Amino acid sequence: MIIENHKIITDEDLIYAQTIWDFLSIQDPIQKSNLIFVLCSHDLRVAEYAVELYNRGFANYILFSGGLNFFTKNIFPLSEAQSFANLAIENGIPKEFLIIEDKSTNTGENIQFSKKLLNSLNLNFDNIIALQKPSMTLRIKLSLEKQWNDRKFLISYPNYSLFDAPHSHINLFMIINEIVGDLQRIIEYPKLGFQTESHIPETILMAYNFLIKNGYNLHLCK
Repeated sequence: MIIENHKIITDEDLIYAQTIWDFLSIQDPIQKSNLIFVLCSHDLRVAEYAVELYNRGFANYILFSGGLNFFTKNIFPLSEAQSFANLAIENGIPKEFLIIEDKSTNTGENIQFSKKLLNSLNLNFDNIIALQKPSMTLRIKLSLEKQWNDRKFLISYPNYSLFDAPHSHINLFMIINEIVGDLQRIIEYPKLGFQTESHIPETILMAYNFLIKNGYNLHLCK
């Protein structure tokens, strides 16, 4: 049992949250590509992973995409993309190999604004590694299939667990809220044309409904 935000996180909560986390986290075997496309967030570990892949020769450019949203505006003094890029620069990545898209506030905008930016720069990358937090990777895959399906994408993430996901700005209670909201978007967004559909197993829907009933509803779309 864990107590956070005046909420008791029970062992049953954790079991169901782990079930959803595992469902949402997907990863491809990565290979040398033209671009590392980082969909930014509150978690700088994704930027660190992009730096690692760049230094290992997996791509010659990194595109950081992300403005600020209701949550990250309280974390970063600059945009998510600039904050991620600053970390990359501090770790030795030359500025000329970084591309910054700093206006997007959601996954759809990450994709659409990044496509437009690359076109405006006359940059054409056919093979792209897309990075996000582990529990966002299924959403990224489904969104790319719908909104940027003329490129080959490999999906990857920094390797950490549900229990390692919290950091100085977000605790486990908020992580569970976040993954419940991400699963809701996988269920609802295909109806709006934002993503391709994905089969949701009954065990996942049961975990989802249990956690909502138990108060993990802060990240749900209204």
